[in-house]
Amino acid sequence: MRLSFIWAGKTRDAWLRAGIELYRKRIEYYAQVGIHEIRTAHAGRSPEETRQREAQGILHSLPSCSHVICLDEHGTEYDSKGLARQMDLLEERSVREIAWVIGGPYGLSRDVIDRADEILSLSRFTFTHDMTRLILLEQIYRAFTIRAGLPYHHEEDVPIRPIQRK
Repeated sequence: MRLSFIWAGKTRDAWLRAGIELYRKRIEYYAQVGIHEIRTAHAGRSPEETRQREAQGILHSLPSCSHVICLDEHGTEYDSKGLARQMDLLEERSVREIAWVIGGPYGLSRDVIDRADEILSLSRFTFTHDMTRLILLEQIYRAFTIRAGLPYHHEEDVPIRPIQRK
């Protein structure tokens, strides 16, 4: 499986960049990972203009034939085991590539949302778009460990299901 992470702008804080890199490397044990940072410039632009400009870069960066999951506050919420089950279902449907899309400070444009195969919400809490990146990567890594039956999740009722490394 290949995972593409597409987000608007660079992660500003060094500690978040370090966390993102840590979980990117951990996920690479299970899947190929690509991160695409879309150039963003919102100085002097309205939120809608910013979303539209970012949408052009996001839509251009989406790998063809990928299953697109956009993060949005109005999306479906899963717990960690639910996300692991969802990833199992995608694998069973022979999905080979998932593109995870995170917007900038103003969120995603309607064009990007309409392109999504799924809309996911990490929480009813609001996080910065930079923190969302780290939280998403950690949860995806957790989903892989749940699927593999590893103790990272620390729950006894998690079924052990062998998954193949990349």
